[in-house]
Amino acid sequence: MANGICVFAENYNGNIEPVVAELVSAAHFIKKTTGEKIQAVVAARDCEQLAAQLEQSGVDEIYAVKTDRDCTFQDDALSQVLAEMIKRIDPASVLVPATPMGRSVFSRVAARLGCGLTADCTELLVDKREDGSFYIKQNKPSFGENVFVTIVTKEGCYPQMMTVRPGVYTPYEAAPDAEVKVEYFDDIVLPESKIEIVEALPASSDTDSILAAEVVVVGGRGAESEENFELLKRFAGKLEAAIGGTRPLADTGMIPFEHQIGQTGFTIRPRICISLGVSGAIQHTEGIKDTKLFVAVNEDENAPIFNVSDYGIIGDMKEVLQRYLEL
Repeated sequence: MANGICVFAENYNGNIEPVVAELVSAAHFIKKTTGEKIQAVVAARDCEQLAAQLEQSGVDEIYAVKTDRDCTFQDDALSQVLAEMIKRIDPASVLVPATPMGRSVFSRVAARLGCGLTADCTELLVDKREDGSFYIKQNKPSFGENVFVTIVTKEGCYPQMMTVRPGVYTPYEAAPDAEVKVEYFDDIVLPESKIEIVEALPASSDTDSILAAEVVVVGGRGAESEENFELLKRFAGKLEAAIGGTRPLADTGMIPFEHQIGQTGFTIRPRICISLGVSGAIQHTEGIKDTKLFVAVNEDENAPIFNVSDYGIIGDMKEVLQRYLEL
């Protein structure tokens, strides 16, 4: 019978991606109820180095395939390897980062395994059936990001596979020198890919700057004018804060997508978040719900943002910022 919580160890340039530590936290949350072992799967040319990193990550078992070439971006070939690995491991659930790589590779893996794939989960809960078996309630935004739905994998269909949004779980802090089982599948070979990588360029924007920032200033529709956005930037500069925004700001190009906050963007956990001209729709506030100190400025006293903020200022953001910058 399927057993185990399997985490996809996404990696790039010889390093395990930071989001994997978040998935390990989610796996430990599930393990508290089910008692299953936490497994990690990794397939790469430099998998020995990656396996060594995973040994300090908080997983119980590591399954690896050493490939004869770099398979980054060759999702058609990599998905075949991972599908075969998961078939052999037979886990009850598979947790995948909801990243471009995770989504691309594991949509193919799910098709090969004939199982479902819930995308962009923001919460995982464990429940028990009448026969004593456990299953995962996979919560995610849906219907135009306006409501939350709970998806449950059909009974008897394994693995339960889901992608989990980055930033939803805090990274797991593993105890040093933990005993971890490492197993290599030497007979699994990376097939030829129909994808040719011509060139790989670094991203133009640094997502880490907003995910790691202790202070974030977030602009909404009230910041869409050039004058207001310039005031917002000066305000953020004075606080040495990162700048984020709602979807309208990203759609207009005033901020890069990598700095969009909310269900269709990123989830942040800053020490201080200052929201300017943001109405407070649920698709945005879900991305900042774990902020330690949340201050909101909006001219509408009935704006939903005041329901989730610690402190609120009812007023025009332009006037508020001008007065502050004059101090």
